Amino acid sequence: MRVMRVFIVGVVLAVIGILSGIVQDVRDAQAIPAFARKYDFACSVCHVPSFPKLNDFGNLFRDHGYQLGTDQELPTFEGLTKGYWPVSFRTTVGYQLQTKSGLTGLVSGQDTRATSGSFGFTGLDVLSFGILARDITFGIVYTPGLHSAGFNTGTSDSNLESAFIKLDNLQRFIGLGDNNYLMNFRVGKFELDLPFSEKRSPTLNTTFLVYHYTAGSPFIGGGAAGVTNPNDFGLGDNHAGAELAGIKPTALTNGYFRYSLNAISNSDINEAGSGGGRALQFYGHVTQSFGGYGVVSGQRVGLYGMYGRAPTTFNAAGCAAPPCGTGENSHTFSRMGIDASATWGGQVNVFGTWMFAKDSRNLFVTNPQEARWNGGFIEADYNPIALPKWLFIYRYDWITNSHRPDSTLVGNFNNLQGHTVAIRYNFMFTNRTDIAWHLEYNHLSDRRTAASLGDQHQNTMLVGFDFAL
Repeated sequence: MRVMRVFIVGVVLAVIGILSGIVQDVRDAQAIPAFARKYDFACSVCHVPSFPKLNDFGNLFRDHGYQLGTDQELPTFEGLTKGYWPVSFRTTVGYQLQTKSGLTGLVSGQDTRATSGSFGFTGLDVLSFGILARDITFGIVYTPGLHSAGFNTGTSDSNLESAFIKLDNLQRFIGLGDNNYLMNFRVGKFELDLPFSEKRSPTLNTTFLVYHYTAGSPFIGGGAAGVTNPNDFGLGDNHAGAELAGIKPTALTNGYFRYSLNAISNSDINEAGSGGGRALQFYGHVTQSFGGYGVVSGQRVGLYGMYGRAPTTFNAAGCAAPPCGTGENSHTFSRMGIDASATWGGQVNVFGTWMFAKDSRNLFVTNPQEARWNGGFIEADYNPIALPKWLFIYRYDWITNSHRPDSTLVGNFNNLQGHTVAIRYNFMFTNRTDIAWHLEYNHLSDRRTAASLGDQHQNTMLVGFDFAL
């Protein structure tokens, strides 16, 4: 409740600042660098040591549409840069080892254990973000299908992870004001404005549980069957939709008020069953920061919510076979949460979120009940001044079910706890290439989901090199 009160006070202060005109232009507030190669800056200008996490400057540059407002950055510029569009490649190579316990063995009801390990690579991202024209920006992320990706654990799917167009300073386009980034419109497929971006996380092979949890479905798998839940929506995934977003500096708090309002398609929900749906769902996130953006300097509080509809029935008249995006008989689910971030001395960033979720009982068939759960994470990133090339990370994730989707499930079925420890050392952090040595260990416990209805445990270790060019 205390965090909620702080958030409400922050929002009120921000609104007062906006209404009373106690604001300043963003370009005057910060000198935001463009992409490293395009503007010949080191990557550390936009990133904390150990990419891809953005610092305060980098976050503002992203919010402003990857632009500074100079003629030299435009595609029509005929000078030396000739409208250069940044393109990047990223992957991680090394060795991954994983053990799982509580798996189904040869004898029914008995647990077994499996260990796997391999040299290899995570996959490949091909990224391009830039400017099509003044205040019109784009983003494309392509992941090719590769047979030996994921450290030889399976073929990766070829996919266009992101593809969007963004109109910045929308009020200028429609003749309502100057450049202040209070209204920006994006359409396509993109990452939602999450409390903390999973794409920008310095951890590599450990997901944020709260972004990907499905009620009733064991997270580790290979043990108890659990419950079929057609609502496989993941907050951490990229989704197709449209976003109205904005940012405004607030002089009263010496920080920033930000908002993001989204209408997204549910065509990517339950694709294996209903073929995906054709309904709209809605997501929103507002934040207020104090004394900076809240990543390298200052503090930040936020509030977010999601209202969705998961299709349960395949519409045979819509197409011959799924996925088609014509699924019907949709039922509702919701996600509501708070988030906060605090910094100390430019060395420590502690951030986290606490989310409350609910899935309609109509989503479930056997012994149906409404599913209610809460979860979140808290992470501490430490970049000591005395060791500027090192980043030390610890994160605690949890999921607690308060009401199970099947009345026959035991009380703590599928409750999760995860501990992640990681260390990154930056060999090179220039305006051409980034290379980091990475060591990461994660322990995950899944309650009462083993074949014997005991607990499942998963331990994953990764050591390798993360690099981008």
